[in-house]
Amino acid sequence: MKLSLTLLFIVCGLLPVRMTLAAESVKPNIVFLLADDLGAADLHCYGHPYSRTPNIDSLARDGTRFTQFQATGATCCPARTGLMTSWFPAKFPTYPANGGFAERVTITELLNKNGYATGHFGKWHIGPDPIPDTYGIDVIGMLNEQRNVKEKRLDDRGRDAHIYDDAIQFIEQHKDRPFYVNVWGHIPHHAVDPVDSLVQRWSGLKVKDSDFSPQMQVKFNAVRNGGGNVDDAMRRFLADVESLDDSVGRLLKRIDELGLRENTIVVFNSDQGADMTKAGQGGLRDHLMGYNGPMRGGKHTMWQGGQCVPWIVRWPGHVPADRVDSQSVISGVDWLPTLCAIAGARINIADFDGEDASAAWLGKSVHVRSKPLFWKTSSPGSDAFIREGQWKLRLPTRKNAGEKELYDLAADPAESTNIAAQHPKIANQLSAKAAAWVTALPHKYEKTKDKQD
Repeated sequence: MKLSLTLLFIVCGLLPVRMTLAAESVKPNIVFLLADDLGAADLHCYGHPYSRTPNIDSLARDGTRFTQFQATGATCCPARTGLMTSWFPAKFPTYPANGGFAERVTITELLNKNGYATGHFGKWHIGPDPIPDTYGIDVIGMLNEQRNVKEKRLDDRGRDAHIYDDAIQFIEQHKDRPFYVNVWGHIPHHAVDPVDSLVQRWSGLKVKDSDFSPQMQVKFNAVRNGGGNVDDAMRRFLADVESLDDSVGRLLKRIDELGLRENTIVVFNSDQGADMTKAGQGGLRDHLMGYNGPMRGGKHTMWQGGQCVPWIVRWPGHVPADRVDSQSVISGVDWLPTLCAIAGARINIADFDGEDASAAWLGKSVHVRSKPLFWKTSSPGSDAFIREGQWKLRLPTRKNAGEKELYDLAADPAESTNIAAQHPKIANQLSAKAAAWVTALPHKYEKTKDKQD
């Protein structure tokens, strides 16, 4: 049997083993699957009473499912901004969907410079025209996003199927070198309107109100009071989500067929929680049956229903299988520094708002944050939120906007009882930190409407 030159040097004592292992280490591929407005409890593995998501569930079974992941925004662009830049979105003076990330470096740029082929397929909503090399992305599959909308919606595989087709093709073309790919779908963002063949899979489903939390009863009542049919709405919503799961299954199968499973990190996430306000307005709006479990609020809010979303990581042989981490508080701003630590891309961590959470991914320890998390929209008068450990505080920034609110998320994840009066010291400490953060933010913003939220 022939020895490689490197191995021969080791045998002869001419090259230290430590140096060799570092030199021969293989950078993992990275596949980032992002759903749009999928609630914390919309997947079977996260507790939905009816949802069928066997392929996404398999990711959780073969990897680690986190239950304390925190999105960085209340709508689509802010959530993506935190993931791409590891900066809290309110720190940008211009809304990134319009102005982009200015001089901020992105995860795709850092990995591209570190030898990765980079791709992006699906929803964009992060700034300038999506042409190759934007943010260090080699291939941007936006041309197919310009297909006739009706054609995409008539695909009997689901409306995100074409996005996954393009991502699979990218993986096939770059299988012989390290690659990073964003696969950012639209499901289950409005409008939820799957073809009849997908809906027929759910014929006969009857919604039992007691299977859901009280927060969901408000949505059910709104639909019924508006003359809608909750059973039909739920069937259509679950059909939409099931089609996403089908596409995920196709992609995972292809990764296996290409022999890439062992060296590929696959992450599944949602940009923010389910919209709890639109159902009951009639038409396709009634199909927004997304479920955030017992948590308060949803999309468009900084409450846990809008911020706490699924986060699943699979990396065979590295990330523990069939594990649930309910203690590590990780955030979208941690995506960039964590991947840089794993892939060997050097950064100055002080330049970013996120932290390296790789030890939690790898099951070595619970991630205890050294810095608090902050939320605020770009509107100068909007409320600020801060989370530090188990505590979360809402700080009104306008006069007559109510009192500060403090919640112990360990004891009250639904944020149902304001305990600021019972813990004045903690409330004051967090208020001071949030106020200082707000003071440092830009105070002139480009006025814009989030048209793709």
